[in-house]
Amino acid sequence: MKNCEYQQIDPRALSVSPLSVQNHAEKKVQRPRRKWEVFPGKNRFFCDGRLILARQNGVLPLTLGLILVTSGLFFAFDCPFLVTHLTVFIPVIGGVLFVFVVTSLLRTSFTDPGILPRATADEAADIERQIDSSGSSTYRPPPRTKEILINQQVVKLKYCFTCKTFRPPRTSHCSLCDNCVGCCTV
Repeated sequence: MKNCEYQQIDPRALSVSPLSVQNHAEKKVQRPRRKWEVFPGKNRFFCDGRLILARQNGVLPLTLGLILVTSGLFFAFDCPFLVTHLTVFIPVIGGVLFVFVVTSLLRTSFTDPGILPRATADEAADIERQIDSSGSSTYRPPPRTKEILINQQVVKLKYCFTCKTFRPPRTSHCSLCDNCVGCCTV
C-alpha cells in the first residue's frame, strides 16, 4: 500500500453534458470506404485518391532525371555557342520544348487513366443471379457480351472476369495495373 498515490479528481471531468456525448458519437462515425480503397489493383493512391501512381517506383524519377540531365547539358554547353554564332531562337525553342515535355510527363504520371471501378460483392452476386435465372442448373460462366440500347443504338458490352463487370466499348483490362481502363476521349 506504500506505492499507492492519491490524486485529486477534477469534478468538471465527471460531468457529462448532452453536447459532449453527441460530439463524441459523431467523432466515432467513420466515412465510407471508397472503391479505390477496396479494390486498389496494382496502383498506389495519394491525396485521398486524387493522385495515382504505378507500383514501379523508379520509372518516373529515372525518366525525369534523364530529361533534366540531358536538357541541362544542352543549355549549359550548346546554348551559349548557338546564341553567339547562330540565333537566340534555337535555345528559346529548346526551353519551350523542355517545359512542354516536363509538364506533359508530370500530367500524364499523376492523372487517373480512366480506371473503371470493380463490382462489389453485392453487384457481382446480382450479375450471377441474373445469369442463373436463365434456367440452367449447372454453373456456367457469365456471358462474354451483353447488348444494351443507348440512344436507339445497340451497344455491345464485354464482360471482365477479373473485375466482374460489363465494361463499355473502348475499354480493356490492363495487366500492368490490374484494372479495367477506359479510352481517353478528351
